[in-house]
Amino acid sequence: FSSNIQDDPPACATRFHRLPGNIDTATTTSVYAFSSVNSSKSTTPAYAPSASSNTNKDSLARVKQWSTSSPMVDETFDVLCKGGTVLCPTIVGYSLFALDGKEGAAKLDKVKRRENNPYGVVGSEATFSRLFSGRTAPLMKNDFCSDMFLSFVSSDSVSNEARDQLRISRAVGPSDEVAMWINSGPVFDTIIEKVEAKYEGTRYILVSSGNLSGNGNPKSSTFSIDAIDDEILARVDMVVDTPHWSDPELDENGRWYSAPMFDMDSCAFRRVGKNMETASVVLSLFHEIDVDNSQAIDLEEFKVFFKSGRIGKELANLPEEEVETMFQLIDEDGSGELDFEEMYSFLSSNKSVSFNIDTIKFIQPATPLL
Repeated sequence: FSSNIQDDPPACATRFHRLPGNIDTATTTSVYAFSSVNSSKSTTPAYAPSASSNTNKDSLARVKQWSTSSPMVDETFDVLCKGGTVLCPTIVGYSLFALDGKEGAAKLDKVKRRENNPYGVVGSEATFSRLFSGRTAPLMKNDFCSDMFLSFVSSDSVSNEARDQLRISRAVGPSDEVAMWINSGPVFDTIIEKVEAKYEGTRYILVSSGNLSGNGNPKSSTFSIDAIDDEILARVDMVVDTPHWSDPELDENGRWYSAPMFDMDSCAFRRVGKNMETASVVLSLFHEIDVDNSQAIDLEEFKVFFKSGRIGKELANLPEEEVETMFQLIDEDGSGELDFEEMYSFLSSNKSVSFNIDTIKFIQPATPLL
């Protein structure tokens, strides 16, 4: 592509090739893959990610622009609507998608060689509200989450209607919990919008990792389609292989980190993952202050923690009325208690010069993350 991101790129830039697909449709279904063609200057895509940072903001902006106009995105949407499976780039690498229903789950089973394990759901904030009885997604208010594919799981908040619908797709866990991923990345977020508009909130999109069951995430220092299992690539109906806009974070085994999974019922992370440093620090602090484990911090708990000196003498010596004023600033809904999202929103936005994410980073957690 040129720097202006065109649907039909010039010969010297990056372009996509059509490969035979696996879905029977009235027209030929294609698997799209990008590859660089001959150029006297460079074979590097115009918006390839920078190795010096986890997310290249310029690359991300260009992919967002491209995803709103590319015919490949339209065809990906078409494949989903016709019951196909899609492998698409996300913030954590590549993920598999299909529309909900028995057919969608069965097709994902075939691609992944998987049986019985439940699938997750991916969607927008509107999907989240519909699935979790009108709730808004925790942690998603701040810029911190702009490059964070985050999973939320709950049993208590799932609407009965959604649970009944998703049970058919094997997207309900053994404790009646449902997991939903949000903020998947610019390409699939555009497709999500199209699905929401077409089906008017009556369908869900199933999601799973882009690897064979039991194999674990790929081992690679870059997000590349070459790291995906050949069996996955051979069985999936469509591959969207754009140059990625970011680099992976690797676990101790050199594998790509998955999306973090936040349990809304227990206010704890079931699984750590990519780009979650701020959330994990705030959650540790939250549990440190919440001594009665009520999942809410009252004014007395807040005062006791400040007086303890665990975050320095300056805050320990604050007049009581100033501590109360800070508590009221954090308590956005005026309930008299602080929930995790209120604490996260306040600390990560640096509304206070003395009580913010930088001043609490080195507090040793009393309660380990799950």
